[in-house]
Amino acid sequence: MRTAVGWAAAVVVGGLTACTSTVAGTASPGGPPDLEAALSVPLPGLRPADPPPPPWQLCTTAPGTPAPHLDPALGDPVTRGYASDEATLHAYAWATSAPMVAEAILGQAAMEVPDCVSAPPSPGGGAGARTVDGWTGSGWSGVTIRTEVSGPDPAVGETRLVRAEEVVVLVVATGDEPDLRWVEDYLAAVADRLG
Repeated sequence: MRTAVGWAAAVVVGGLTACTSTVAGTASPGGPPDLEAALSVPLPGLRPADPPPPPWQLCTTAPGTPAPHLDPALGDPVTRGYASDEATLHAYAWATSAPMVAEAILGQAAMEVPDCVSAPPSPGGGAGARTVDGWTGSGWSGVTIRTEVSGPDPAVGETRLVRAEEVVVLVVATGDEPDLRWVEDYLAAVADRLG
């Protein structure tokens, strides 16, 4: 059972800034990162699509178990969405006021997301599995919540919350194949644009 993280919440509430893209290009000394440009990475096989509002609740949990949430003090994210007939990828990004704020957000998430495995992988309680793991790559570090539903309509879903410096990115992807490698490819391309 997790405990309250008051200091992290205080840091998050006190140190967040709403992100707007004010710098041409990507990361710039003395200015905030241009998240709009960074997220606008072409993905082969996927077309641009409007993403839904950010999922502030990172997963479902068993009754009586608090679900992990992003702090609403993050404000409105910069968003980007992609879709095909078989898959979707939605990305949400925030520029916090300092790397320590982004680190606090990910630290709190790392403590809370293990509770995601307490609920069945599908609302109807169908067969499948949900796993939670730490993840690092391309300068990012964070957590991955992966859901696999088996049966006549198999599906894979992945929620990945990561940070690099002061930037926090949430990627939510779905597909009908086990390999969601393009999530990692997308994050690598975003990191490259951020510089």
